[in-house]
Amino acid sequence: MNPIVIDVETTISNKGNAYDQTNKLCYIGVKGQDFVCAFPIEYNNEPFGDKLDFVQQLVDDSGFIVGFNLKFDLAWLKKYSIDISNVRVWDCQLVHFILTGQQNPYPSLDGVASHYQLGSKLDAVATYWEQGIDTPDIPQEILEEYLVQDLELTWKVFEKQVEEVKKQPKAMQNLIGLHNSDLLVLLEMEYNGLYFDETRCNELAQGLREELVEIDRELYQYHSCPHFNPASTNHISLLLYGGRIVFRERQVIGAYKTGPRKGEVKHGWVDVPWEFPRLVKPLKGSELAKEGFYSTDEPTLRQLKGAKKVIELLLRRAELEKRVGTYYEGLVNLRKEMNWVEGELHGQLNQVVARTGRLSSSKPNLQNIDSKIKEVFRSKYV
Repeated sequence: MNPIVIDVETTISNKGNAYDQTNKLCYIGVKGQDFVCAFPIEYNNEPFGDKLDFVQQLVDDSGFIVGFNLKFDLAWLKKYSIDISNVRVWDCQLVHFILTGQQNPYPSLDGVASHYQLGSKLDAVATYWEQGIDTPDIPQEILEEYLVQDLELTWKVFEKQVEEVKKQPKAMQNLIGLHNSDLLVLLEMEYNGLYFDETRCNELAQGLREELVEIDRELYQYHSCPHFNPASTNHISLLLYGGRIVFRERQVIGAYKTGPRKGEVKHGWVDVPWEFPRLVKPLKGSELAKEGFYSTDEPTLRQLKGAKKVIELLLRRAELEKRVGTYYEGLVNLRKEMNWVEGELHGQLNQVVARTGRLSSSKPNLQNIDSKIKEVFRSKYV
């Protein structure tokens, strides 16, 4: 083996997400057995093409990249056209997660270094970030010192892990190798992203919003309460199981008798009680911690006897709200929030989260897409 450790420093929008179009790569750090290099990329106004060429040469000469949360760093290398198609990888975060029985999601470099009694990261750069100071505005000597320390710590962790893995049964060694190989596949999936039709999302969301308005209008017939919020589980509980609630309402309470506003109408906040009749009997054991309120989740609603029409409306409303809020509007809003290219999603595929060792997905959860919205997804090759 001729391993090299790679770590990058980037601008901080969305925690340095590589697919955020406002972010840029500021530094690449590389450490080998007997060298450490810190290459400024878009940290200043100097040309950086030759530095990328040098990093590419180091990658080609090594063929074995080590890192911590390595998928993050590799995404940035790919974004800046560094070819990693023929490398093997070792993610110290992933290996630690497996070796410790998948007990602690997202282990940190500090935590793993402490586990091996190797020291800790430097705090200075994190302090700048916490104050909202972006990476290009951090003094160069402080940023480079921080980067080099991360490289050194990762190298030391890697050495300890190699020793530990060698003592493991062959099956465990193979499992660790397989998960590291999978990392490259997951990187490719995240990098390419998932294409979806934002225009169609907005059209479908508008149609369902209109249906939600109609559902709320139908529900109003069963309560007639102007302050009723169909998105509130407390209000749904009151509608189904009955009970009393007090609303704060702004009302006319008289007129000003003196001063410059004499004779004008005076408003104030008044407590208005509202009594909801019981429509259905709550299920035994469905009581909530808040006295007088009961569960309104979907499994509970499907077991209730009576008030069939109301329950159908509530179930339909919950379904539409999820489809609109989580998917049609939710995906578009997430894409905008993350500053991704329009019509692309770059969800995370996580290897260091689930205690069972299975793959998980987040932001958005690409493993749990409602089948009814799949029409908005399309192939990039069409």
